Amino acid sequence: MHLQKPAFWLLAIFAAIAALHLTLFNRANETDLFSISLLFWIAAGSLIWEKRHQLTLESGAFASLLGTGLLAIVLLRSTALPEAGLVLRAQPFVAVLGVALLASGFRGLYQYWKELMIFGSLVLYTLFELLLKSIDLAPLTARISTLLLLYAGFPVKREGVFLRLPTGGVEVYGGCSGIHSILFMLCVAVLFLVMVPLRSPFQKAVCVVVAALLGFLVNSLRVAFLAILNAYSPKEVFEYWHEGSGSMIYAMISVVLFGAFCWLAFLRSPRTTSDPIQGSEAGSQESGVRSQEAGVRNSPKRLSSHRVQEPE
Repeated sequence: MHLQKPAFWLLAIFAAIAALHLTLFNRANETDLFSISLLFWIAAGSLIWEKRHQLTLESGAFASLLGTGLLAIVLLRSTALPEAGLVLRAQPFVAVLGVALLASGFRGLYQYWKELMIFGSLVLYTLFELLLKSIDLAPLTARISTLLLLYAGFPVKREGVFLRLPTGGVEVYGGCSGIHSILFMLCVAVLFLVMVPLRSPFQKAVCVVVAALLGFLVNSLRVAFLAILNAYSPKEVFEYWHEGSGSMIYAMISVVLFGAFCWLAFLRSPRTTSDPIQGSEAGSQESGVRSQEAGVRNSPKRLSSHRVQEPE
């Protein structure tokens, strides 16, 4: 029976922790983190499912006790309904570490390095958020959005972080400066690098930089679009695209653009084109073979004509 197999119970614990974590993020009203966490859990589950037959499920007493303690801490903290902060973002990493120790012990911990790296990016999310907030991207976002509006033909004026149109405008404060969009795309880049490992460090750096740039530029486009809506549309339309369901489209655009870039730059197989020198050599060899065949065909005729000219 499946109930007597340790792998079944470990899979059940993994699924229960994933459902608990996603529920907490949903209650905390963190749309971006909920989306990226959902992708992370799906990716981690698919990785474990692919290597389920190669996993070494042997754990010692101390590793099992430590893993059980970590899972108990996660469950106890979840009952307090923590807010979307470092504690909530670190819960998946701690939970996966506990499950890995409970399943394979310290010696088999290396088997789960990809899953730990995926959820480790959520732990670093808060640190990078503090770093980006110290840079203050709001003025730069306002400049880029102003340029986009000017190129589109709108009479916009920028006053610091304020974008003013003839009938309205917006203020680019910290939440709209692009910090969350950049962090979201950095998490997507980490997920891509784990699922599709690139050999070259240069390619990895390009992947991360392009992800951050796409997050920032799409957010600048979002600010410009919201300025237009606030000036020329009803307030309900502005709220729908600002904080409603329409705000999710920007993250989808960033992910689609990043996926297209990765496919064109790293995943697309190059077309096999023949070398001109090799092509010329092949052509000369082919012409030589044809000439030899023609010579073989014409040789009997030459021999017969020569024999006709011989005296009897």
